[in-house]
Amino acid sequence: MLARQAHRQRSAAFLSLGAWLAARGGLAAVGLALSVLGAMVSVVVALAMPADGGAGVAQLPTVASSAIAWSAGVMLAFGAALRALRRDREDGVMALVRARGGSVGGYVWGRVGGLALVLGVAVGGATLVACLAATSVARPSTLVLRSSAAAIVYALAFASTVGPVAMASLGARTRAGGYFTLLAVLVVPELLSPWTSALLPRGWHELTSIPAALSAVRSGIAYPPVGTAHLARALAGLAAVVAVSLVVVAARVVQRDIGEPA
Repeated sequence: MLARQAHRQRSAAFLSLGAWLAARGGLAAVGLALSVLGAMVSVVVALAMPADGGAGVAQLPTVASSAIAWSAGVMLAFGAALRALRRDREDGVMALVRARGGSVGGYVWGRVGGLALVLGVAVGGATLVACLAATSVARPSTLVLRSSAAAIVYALAFASTVGPVAMASLGARTRAGGYFTLLAVLVVPELLSPWTSALLPRGWHELTSIPAALSAVRSGIAYPPVGTAHLARALAGLAAVVAVSLVVVAARVVQRDIGEPA
């Protein structure tokens, strides 16, 4: 019992450390500022819309969640993950984790989980503000509530996926190499989706790219009778992406520990 409690305390401490590391730095600060700006713009747009519960108000959470995630969220993930593994080794963060009884798994949990947590707070928090603004001006608000729930789930799924992907793509790379790697992971599959979708069973387009899977998650929450199957496949695909990303991060940490090129 005491050993389990000590393990939970160490895990919480590593997660807090990872969140603190993810939030520092100039690019990360820009990403956080952009999330605040996105929330403010969403409030202004909501107040400027007619309070009739129409399609415009209902679409605000959807548009805001995408805009905030792919602007502020990507900037924050890029700034927090760029050369993170190299910096941690040079700054003694990895040595500190070992001194506290942490393993490679504990470090990866803290570093990746901390980034995902910061992304969730920034993107999810800004999206929540947009949802509250839309709900407050919509009459009736049933449609907006459903759209808002889908937008919040989208933001959290984005944070849970892009955090690990960014750390795996950028953690041990230079600025240019990391940028093109992240671009290749997030953008190129989406550009190729008109062709790659033909290789999948009919209607399985959500597995062509991370953006497509995230959109399917949001649609599945907003329209559950129609999008349930798409939601399940998208979640399974995103879970696989996260699992592969964690394996890549752990492998890079081990390679650096034994002095091999990452």
